[in-house]
Amino acid sequence: MPTATRSTMPPRAVSPRHAVLEEAIGIVLREVRAGFSTFCTMLAARLLEPCPPAADSRDRLRAASLLRDHATLLPLALGVLERVLREELAQLAPQPRPSREADLPLALVPYEEMDQRVAFAAMARPFDAAHADALATLNARLARLFERHALRVNPFRPEVFIAALHQAWSAFDGEEASGAAVLALLQGDCFHDLGGIYGAVDRALEDHGVVAGPVRRPWARQDIQAQAHDARREARLASQLRAFFGQSGADGAPQGGRAGGQASAQTSGQPEGQASGLSSGLTGGATSGQAAALDPRLLEWLASMPTGQGANAAPLASLKRAAPRGMLSRADEGTIDLLGAVFETVSGDQAISPESRELLQLLQLPLLKAALADKEFFFQAEHPARTLLELLSRMGWERSLAGAERRDDPQFQAMRRSVDLAARDGDAATTAFAQAVRELEAALKVEEADAAAALAVPVASALKQEKTATARRAARDAVALRVGTGEVVAVVEAFLENKWTDVLTVAYSIDDDKPGAVRHATQAMDDLLWSVRPKLGAEERKALIAKLPGLLATLNRWLDVIKWQDADRLRFFAELADCHASIVRAPLDMPAERRLELSVQATQLAAERRLARAAQAPRTAGVARTAPEDELAGLARGTWFDFTEEGVSRKVKLAWISPLRSLYIFSSGTRQEAFSLPAQDLVRRLNAGTATVLQAEGVVVRALSRALAVNDADTDPAVAA
Repeated sequence: MPTATRSTMPPRAVSPRHAVLEEAIGIVLREVRAGFSTFCTMLAARLLEPCPPAADSRDRLRAASLLRDHATLLPLALGVLERVLREELAQLAPQPRPSREADLPLALVPYEEMDQRVAFAAMARPFDAAHADALATLNARLARLFERHALRVNPFRPEVFIAALHQAWSAFDGEEASGAAVLALLQGDCFHDLGGIYGAVDRALEDHGVVAGPVRRPWARQDIQAQAHDARREARLASQLRAFFGQSGADGAPQGGRAGGQASAQTSGQPEGQASGLSSGLTGGATSGQAAALDPRLLEWLASMPTGQGANAAPLASLKRAAPRGMLSRADEGTIDLLGAVFETVSGDQAISPESRELLQLLQLPLLKAALADKEFFFQAEHPARTLLELLSRMGWERSLAGAERRDDPQFQAMRRSVDLAARDGDAATTAFAQAVRELEAALKVEEADAAAALAVPVASALKQEKTATARRAARDAVALRVGTGEVVAVVEAFLENKWTDVLTVAYSIDDDKPGAVRHATQAMDDLLWSVRPKLGAEERKALIAKLPGLLATLNRWLDVIKWQDADRLRFFAELADCHASIVRAPLDMPAERRLELSVQATQLAAERRLARAAQAPRTAGVARTAPEDELAGLARGTWFDFTEEGVSRKVKLAWISPLRSLYIFSSGTRQEAFSLPAQDLVRRLNAGTATVLQAEGVVVRALSRALAVNDADTDPAVAA
């Protein structure tokens, strides 16, 4: 029995990101350790269940017996898992770029390893589908941690855990058959608690402030430029806001007419990374992170303002004129001006549905009180009052796209209730806004659940389609690994590509319900390939003759499954029999020169077939091909698209994404129609410009940017001139 791997202390963190990753690895190892005994006990029980054939039963009994010593297996499993995770994370680190293409290292991966990767990927697919949402969230957080738009491969994917367990078992036992018996029984309820692991890692990343925000679309270079432009604009906006409020002293006395323009000019070039801390320079209102208590006289006066219904309820533009003399400080007047600009933008935005614009106008006074009490409203996108305004604006934008006009539908009623909640006065104003946001988000979740129920039929069809496509891709990969060299007998190569691919597709499709189907079909393929290789010794030929009846019976059973019953099947077996006969009848005492001659001829034929195969393949030299699922990694449910066909435009919503992100279902705003698109078709439409992502720009940032640009022009003589 091999000894346990030595325990090592985690390496000292050399950067904040490294420290977070070390903590994530520690969490994974802790979770695996906590559930390892239960996993081994359950696995041993399933291994002891009766299962033909007898050979498999012996392997299963051996594995079950070894699992009793899971205390020895545990350190092996943890050691291998830790090493594999570090290797996976190391692949995400920036790599030095070679100066010349010739400097790129060449690496040859053995066929056995490639075949093993395909097998592990197939075993991992049910786990990928079961934990698709958790993996997507974790992938987004890790991408943000590594400062990338998206990660093509998740280092914590289920395949990594399966590969690590296989390596640990190989070191633990050394018998390949017992390891295969163990892997064949891995299922959602008989494996590591991946859901708990992903949840724990996700919470740790969230605690460290690693957000899983939306990722920009990676298929167009313009989006990266737009992201950088948005970051620079937000940095300039924060600088201008600080300068704008800095025109007032603590007592509200003016500091000079040109202070705003000068400060803005001095700070607009501040680095983007400092934008989040600019609000600490406020002097005219509340300091960063604090909410100032309103002057009781001002609060009483605001309470006396009318709050009637309609688009012109309590217009902010008239407040400064109506305010008693000396009641408003310079900072208060600036707050009213900026918030008034925001509501003017809302009122004039025709992309927001009319009934939503009317509803939003009722928030003028409640939002003014919140902004006067806490200037963080202008600086923090997560401020509850600002969040509510942005959320309602976006919902109004979506209602316009969907053509929704009724005021008695559940969505609009939820919007109205949230406005009523936010209109509560008193010291709990911030709490009221937060509660309004929560209730609105709860209503959106209910609507999302209703939409999911309405799409149940197309979603079920899409899941079945994706499962079949995934199974066919895995089958083609498994066959390609074996025939790619061109050294397989022509009749067998054609059979594997044209018919056995169908057999493997069925095996991959049913392997979840009938574990071992893939292993059985793959073994039959490997036995067939072995049977048509030259047998230069008498013992090899005896083994072939003994194995042929079982091999032919297995091939026929699988071919019955795919219903291949035409004359081509009889022709194939006749040609296969001729091939086997020629192998058995070949002279055993062949001279070495003749063997060398035949070997050279076989090599030449293989080379010719490889060249022919390469000539038929599409020319993609020098082009880095990216999977369409990876190109669309930044898309999220709820995104609106404009599809244009033959000059006709229609607005649709991305309603569902398949677990493996290979199929996308779109629906109209009324949910009366739904259609699906494969990932490659969606990428093609986006690249061709016949599909465009519609994005709602934040109303607050847009309004403040315009207002402060006007303010600079009004206060700076150089600009005004």
